[in-house]
Amino acid sequence: MYEVASSTSVSQTVLCVGGEESIRGGCSSLGDGFSARVLTEPSLSAARGTLREKPVDCVVCGTPPADGDGMAAVSEIRAEAPDVPIVLAPADGSEGLAVRALRTEGVEYVPSDADDRVERLFDAVERVLTEQAAGSADIRLRSFKRAVEQAGHSIYITDPDGTIRYVNPAFEATTGYSAAEALGARPAILKSGEHDDAFYENLWETILGGDVWQSEIVNERKDGSRYVVNQTIAPIHVDGEIVRFVAVNADITDRRAWRRRLRALHDATREWLELTSPDDISDRARDQLDELLDAELVSVYCTTDDEGTLVPAAKTVRGAFEGFEPLAIESPEDRRWVSFEGGDPQHRSGVAHPATSDAVEELLLPVGDYGLIHVATTASFDDTDVGIARVFAANLETVIDRIENYRALERKNERLNEFAGVVSHDLRNPLSVALGYLDILEERIGEDDDLAEVRRSLTHMDRIIDDVLWLASEGREVGELSSVSLRRIAEESWALVDTAEATLRVESDLRFEADADRLHQLLENAFANAVTHGGSDVTVTVGALDDETGFYVADDGAGIPPEKREAVLDPGYTTKEDGTGFGLAIIQRVAEGHGWSLDIGESEAGGARLTVRL
Repeated sequence: MYEVASSTSVSQTVLCVGGEESIRGGCSSLGDGFSARVLTEPSLSAARGTLREKPVDCVVCGTPPADGDGMAAVSEIRAEAPDVPIVLAPADGSEGLAVRALRTEGVEYVPSDADDRVERLFDAVERVLTEQAAGSADIRLRSFKRAVEQAGHSIYITDPDGTIRYVNPAFEATTGYSAAEALGARPAILKSGEHDDAFYENLWETILGGDVWQSEIVNERKDGSRYVVNQTIAPIHVDGEIVRFVAVNADITDRRAWRRRLRALHDATREWLELTSPDDISDRARDQLDELLDAELVSVYCTTDDEGTLVPAAKTVRGAFEGFEPLAIESPEDRRWVSFEGGDPQHRSGVAHPATSDAVEELLLPVGDYGLIHVATTASFDDTDVGIARVFAANLETVIDRIENYRALERKNERLNEFAGVVSHDLRNPLSVALGYLDILEERIGEDDDLAEVRRSLTHMDRIIDDVLWLASEGREVGELSSVSLRRIAEESWALVDTAEATLRVESDLRFEADADRLHQLLENAFANAVTHGGSDVTVTVGALDDETGFYVADDGAGIPPEKREAVLDPGYTTKEDGTGFGLAIIQRVAEGHGWSLDIGESEAGGARLTVRL
C-alpha cells in the first residue's frame, strides 16, 4: 500500500537557542503543536556544535551575541547551516533589527514588546515548518516524477474508476499510444482478448480491496501486435481512501519467447530419442530448427563415407532462397572448410550464393562426425538465435551418439547370441558325446587314473562353457529386487560350492535390495575363487562394511598382486590350470548389473579381499 503523508506528520527538528523564560517555554511546547522534535542549547557557541552534527529544519534564536547585534547571530548560525530558516525572538529587540530581519530571506522576527509573543512565535515556526515540508514534498515529487519519466518500464496511473490520468514515455514507446491518446481512456485499450472476464474480475477485486495485484498479462499495441508484461498494480491511499492506481509493466516478451524456445528445444531432444532412422532424424531436425529460428533456408547434410563426403539429407527453402542449390561438399578439402578448425559453429554475413543477390547471414553447425546443418536468412541472427542453434547441434550430436552406441550394442548382442549358439551346439554336443564314451570306458575298465584325469578335463571344459554361455546370454541383466540377508545368502552359497576343508566365517549381517539369484552367483564365484587360489584349507570371511554401504569377501590365501588386480577381471584370465578365468569377471558383471562397484584389494591376513559397495 502507498500512503501519502500530510505535512504535520513529517518528522522535523527545531533548535531553540537561549532566550527568556516565556520563549523557552514556548519552544518546549512546539513538539506538541507540530509533531516536531525540539532541541535546546543555552548559547550560540553550543548551538553551532549541534548544527555541525545534526540536521535542523528551524532555529529559534532568543540570545544575541555579546555585541548585542541580532543579525550577527544570524550570521553565526548561517556559518554552520547556510539554508536553515531562523526565527529571531530577542529579549531586547528594536525596530531597526525587525526591519533588517524581515528583509533577510529565510528570517522571521518576533517583537520583544508584543503581548502575544508566544502565539507569534508559534505562528512563525508554523510558517517555516510548513514551507519546509512543502518544499521537501515538492522535491520528493519532482524526484519521483523524474524517476518515473526515466523508468524503462511502462507505467500508467488511473483514477479509482480506471480512467488513465498519466503515462510515462516508456508507455508510449511500448504501446504505440501517445500520451494524448491514452489520457482519459481506460486500460482496456490494451486488451488483447487473451484473458477471460474472470481474470479481470479478479484483478479489480484485488486492487479495490486495497491489495497489490501482480501477474503476467498479454497486451495488444496500437498496431495490433501483442506483447507480454509482468504487471504490478498498487492502490495509492490518502487518509485511508484509494485515490489512484499505479500500474508498472515490465516487458517480458523476449523472456517468455526464450522460455518457449527452450521448451521447444527440450521437446525436440525428447522426440529424437524415439527415432531410429537417420532419415527421420534429418527430416525432424530440419523442421524443428526451421521453427526455432524461422530461417528461410535450413539444410541438413549427412556424412556418407570415410572420406567425409557430405550430401543433402533434408532441406527447407523459402523466400529469396527459392531455387537455391545445396552446397556441394564432396572432397576432404571442402569438409575441412565447413568444419572450421575443430568443428566449431560459425556465424557469418555476406553474399553467399549466386542463386540470390540478397545479403544473408548464415550459420554452419557441424554435428560431430555425422554431418552439418546449414541455416541462412536474409534478416539477421541475434545472440539468442546463435545460442539456440549451438545447443540444438550439440544435443543432436549427443542423441546421434546414443543411437549409434545403441546400434553398436545391438550388433554386439547379435554376435554374442551367435557365439552362444556356436558354443552351445558345436562345443557342448561333442563334449556330451565324449562324456558318454567316458562313462562306457569307466564301466568296462573300472577305476583308472588316466580316465579320472580325462573326466576332470572334460568337467573343467563343461564349467568353462557354462560360464561363457552365461556371460554371452545374460551378462549384466538383473531380475526382480527384494530384501536379502547377506548372512543367509552367504551360507546358502557356501553349501553349493566344493569347499573341501575350507572354512566360512560370517562376521556380520547386512540387509539390502538385490536379485537373490544373482547374489548367490556372485558369492558362489567368490568362494570358488578363494578355494581355487587360496588352498583347500583357506578361511573365507564375509561381513558388512563398517558404514553399512556394502560388504566384503576376504580370505587368508596367497592374495592377488597389485599389478594383476585389473587383469584378473578380464574374462578368461587365470593363473591356475583348473581355473576357468571367468569367476571374477562374473562377479564384476553381477555387481555392475546392480549398479554396485567392485574393488580388489588385500585382506588383513594377506589374502585377497573383494569389496562390493552398494
